[in-house]
Amino acid sequence: MGAKASKPVQSATRKFPTRAPGNAAPPHTRPQPSTQSRSEPRASYAKDDAIKRDSIDPDPNPSTNAAFSQRLKQMGVATPNPTLSNSSTASSYPGFPEQKPGAPSFAPLSQNRTLSALEARQRLQERAQAEYEDRSKGSEFLDVGTLTQVLIMQGRGVPHADIEKRFRLKSGVVERLGPKGVTVPYGQIL
Repeated sequence: MGAKASKPVQSATRKFPTRAPGNAAPPHTRPQPSTQSRSEPRASYAKDDAIKRDSIDPDPNPSTNAAFSQRLKQMGVATPNPTLSNSSTASSYPGFPEQKPGAPSFAPLSQNRTLSALEARQRLQERAQAEYEDRSKGSEFLDVGTLTQVLIMQGRGVPHADIEKRFRLKSGVVERLGPKGVTVPYGQIL
């Protein structure tokens, strides 16, 4: 089924319909607006009664609604929760002295989790630094490489005392890692 076999033969030139001379179509023109006094709708800047009726909200204003006001009175005054916002006018934490107006109020350090975590991290850093400077007492803090070797030896059944002696660890460090199989080095997870 070639291209020419399935299509009718077409002539090489295309023929357009012809018109008699003088019967040419008039050029396309836009209709001009009528000069007659026909009224077209125009924007109005004056509000008539229909516009005013349309703009009225069918629902009564809830703040002036008597039933709404009565329900608010029954609920009573809300007690605000104390916050850490500088713009808060709520009283400070119970049992703590009242702050001066305009002074920022913060939670006590014992209740601030972020500061508590940073303080604990600082204490651990100081202990690790002291241990690094004086290794005669044995290590309690392990680097990743040592921890991996300790876990591998623990997995093979080497006694804790032997592991602690080999790596110069304080007594009980391997015990705190948990029993065999609780913690395993990366790559040996089943």
